[in-house]
Amino acid sequence: MRGKARWLVLGAAVGFGITVLAGEKPPDSYVKNMKDTNAASSSLRKNVEAKDYEAVAKDAATLKTLFGNTEAFWTERKADDAVKVAKEGAKAAGELETAAKAKNEEGVAAAAKTVSGTCKTCHDAHRERLPDGSSEIK
Repeated sequence: MRGKARWLVLGAAVGFGITVLAGEKPPDSYVKNMKDTNAASSSLRKNVEAKDYEAVAKDAATLKTLFGNTEAFWTERKADDAVKVAKEGAKAAGELETAAKAKNEEGVAAAAKTVSGTCKTCHDAHRERLPDGSSEIK
């Protein structure tokens, strides 16, 4: 019985060690990119609500660039799902920019919804929130 308990403890320790090693602190450049994305997304929500199409177009252009940076980050890590999500975000941001410049309210609403959902999809798959409020990459 004692032998089984030792194997159980050893297995748990190995499992915990692998879990701890799986997390990665994101580099400062990526943290900045995410903070800039959050700021642009917050601005976008306010500007969509205010129907300030010029500001929406500017936010969309910013987000398109930031999603491009995100794509490059995940491409280096060979995370195909995250690359796909970043590409979809950049595409939606481009569509949003086009709709805003045309002052197409329905197009802006649809593209803004897609852009907003992009962040959650990737965060659910690749971000782990730590007790101190910071995040690690899964």
